[in-house]
Amino acid sequence: MHEVLMFVLGILYGNLIEFVVHKYLFHGLGKKKNSIFAFHIRNHHMKARKNNFFDSRFSINELVGIPVLLATHYPIWLYSPSCYVGICLYAILFVAVHNFIHHYPKIAEKYFWWHWNHHMRNQNKSWAVVIPIFDIFFGTLEKKP
Repeated sequence: MHEVLMFVLGILYGNLIEFVVHKYLFHGLGKKKNSIFAFHIRNHHMKARKNNFFDSRFSINELVGIPVLLATHYPIWLYSPSCYVGICLYAILFVAVHNFIHHYPKIAEKYFWWHWNHHMRNQNKSWAVVIPIFDIFFGTLEKKP
């Protein structure tokens, strides 16, 4: 039972990382012109907004950033392998879901409406992609249209 609980904790922690990185790095620091995070708004948001949510490019920043985040969290493995596996699973889900829904905007609008809203209605809310757990917790979930 302890391992299941730690796995779920890893999933929740992955969701918190997604929330914090998206809100404070990509949209906070990313608003600064010379920031290393400016690519998010400049490239991804502008393209998605122009193309009704569609963005076919795979982000090289995700390809590099996700393994770096996982490597920095590797010490968790020493305490709880199941927690670290939960974090890794969430990272894989993030990459898969984010890229999939930006290829299929109608699916995003219907089943991942919070992320669709983030791009198409209010980019200052709904920071989650996979599951809006911490958007609900922090009150930042944009209402469903």
